[in-house]
Order: sequence, then C-alpha cells, then structure tokens
Amino acid sequence: MPSSKTGILFLNLGGPDNLESVKPFLFNLFADPDIIKLPLSFIFQKPLAWLISTKREELAQENYALMGGGSPILPFTIAQGEALKQALMQRGQPEMPIYIAMRYWHPFTEEAVDQIVKDGIQRLIVVPLYPHFSYTTTGSSLNELKRVLDAKGVQLDISVVPPYHDHPTYLQAMQECIEEGLNAHPWTCPKNEVQLLFSAHSLPIRHVKRTKDPYPEQIYSCAETIATRFFPHNPWELAYQSQVGKMPWLGPATEGVLPYFAANNRDNILMVALSFVSDHVETLVEIDQEYIPLARELGIQHCYRAPSLNTNASFIQALAELTLVQLEAQENPFPFSSFPELLKAQASA
Repeated sequence: MPSSKTGILFLNLGGPDNLESVKPFLFNLFADPDIIKLPLSFIFQKPLAWLISTKREELAQENYALMGGGSPILPFTIAQGEALKQALMQRGQPEMPIYIAMRYWHPFTEEAVDQIVKDGIQRLIVVPLYPHFSYTTTGSSLNELKRVLDAKGVQLDISVVPPYHDHPTYLQAMQECIEEGLNAHPWTCPKNEVQLLFSAHSLPIRHVKRTKDPYPEQIYSCAETIATRFFPHNPWELAYQSQVGKMPWLGPATEGVLPYFAANNRDNILMVALSFVSDHVETLVEIDQEYIPLARELGIQHCYRAPSLNTNASFIQALAELTLVQLEAQENPFPFSSFPELLKAQASA
C-alpha cells in the first residue's frame, strides 16, 4: 500500500489554450531537438523553430478556432486523471494526487515538479499518455523531466509505466471505440465488411533511421493486433497523418490513401485515430474537417471516425492496471535512476 506521499504524473504533449498561445506552442514544439535534430542544434534550432512557427501560425490559428479557440487536450487529460484516481481508489488504493506535465504548453514539466515538491511527494509513478513509445513523445517528455529534476536538485523515487500498445485492456478499449463507431453510423454493407483505416501521427523518416525509433513497428503491430483479433473479416489499412514540410515522413499519408479507396469503390470507411488517447486538433480538425470532407468530395459517401479513447472506462482501467504494477512492484521494473537504460528499456518494451 503506497504512502500518502505517493503521486502520479501524467506526461502529455499539451496544446495552446487560446489563439495567442498558438505561436509560442509551435515554437516550443519545433525547438525541441527530440523532434527535429539539426547539426549544431544549439545554434540553429531556435531560429528554425521561430521560422516554422511564424510560417504556420495563421493556419494553425484557423484550425484551433474551429475548436473554440484552443486545444481540448488539457481538459481531457484532467478528466482522465480524475477517472484514474477514482479507479485506483475503487481497487483499495488511497487517494493519490495526479499531476500533469505537458511538454510544449502549460502546465509545463517545471510547474508540475514545483507542485510535487511543494506537496512533499516522495514517490512518483510516471504515466506517459503515449501508448506507443517514440523518442519524440515519451522520450522527449522523460528527457525534459530529467532536466527539470536535475536543475532543481530534486530527488524522488520514480518509476515509469512502460509502453502499453499491446496491453490487453488498452486493446479492449480500442475495440470498444471501433465497435461504437461501427454501430453509430449507417453503412451500405455489412458492418464486418466496413474498411478500417487506422491513422497514426507520422514521424520524419530521417529521425526514425537515426534513432532506430520503435514507433512504426509498435504502431503497425498494434493496428494489426486490433484488426485481426477483434475484426477478422474487416479489411484494414494503416496510414499516417500530420506530416510537416517537404522532408520524407512515414507513410502512406492518410489523405493519399483516400483517392485509392475511391478509385477502388470503397464506399464504407471507418477511420480510427490510433496513436492518440484523447481528441485534439488531429482528430477534431484534421480527420473530422479535412479528411472526411475530402472523402466525400472523392465520392466516398460513408466515411466516419470512431470515437477517441478520452475517458473510455476500459482505457482508464488499463491505466489503473499499469499504475498498480508500479505501485505494487517490490523492485522497480522501470526505474528512473539509470536514465539511458530506462529509455532503452522503454524503446524495447
């Protein structure tokens, strides 16, 4: 049984909370060398980030305006944290505070650590809200956490939940979201013949090769497992979205797959956002307001999106099960004390 000095820290990407914060959010994103690694990055990284964020600000503001002027990722993360707290208490655990460390906008990691220290937390369970490991997401957030802890001289007993793209209860949650999508919409074919189109956030191929990032393998394995285990009769494809710039990215691109489906008379498509655990700009704007209208323009009249995980009960149960493993372990399976080894273990998990 953990003491009252145990806390849980969510790691997530973050998002601008108003239109004025769009540019600084983008700057923070592209200034991260874990996202784009340049030669002599200590010289060129921030000027490049300023250039990209300035160029993309207007379009990004338009996208966030479609969601009411800001990202919903923080409210969803807060709701997921409260649901996890309740799920753990229902399993006999004491009430534990949930902290949120966003990577590129408030509440930043430094803000979370300051509150953790103020509350006298001694043991911290770190829960990345990234089911699939990438050095650009989980890796970047853990790097930032280590930098902040080292800079402040904070010593905590920390363990980290490993990637959970193959966790049975997480997979069950994805199954439920897809089934809800299949049941919610009219189709002109049997539901077990609807085309499933998994769409995951893309990465630059150069980064994948340089870091040997396991993300694409974990994404493919996850999509294949969900499709073959739960929907064996549905055709399925995997594509990638959110590419930026002209450099080669993981593909095929989601918007590029749709013309292929149209040319082959695929008129019933359910899109499944795979690498995201809550709704944000990539689902509510990119898929809902760009890709689905594009499908309609191409003549695909029955194209919809499965709901995102958000506070799906099975997803929260998966987070609870993963957290309990860390809470109850006699030896820390993913200790923070040996950081390079931790990242390697995360990448191979």
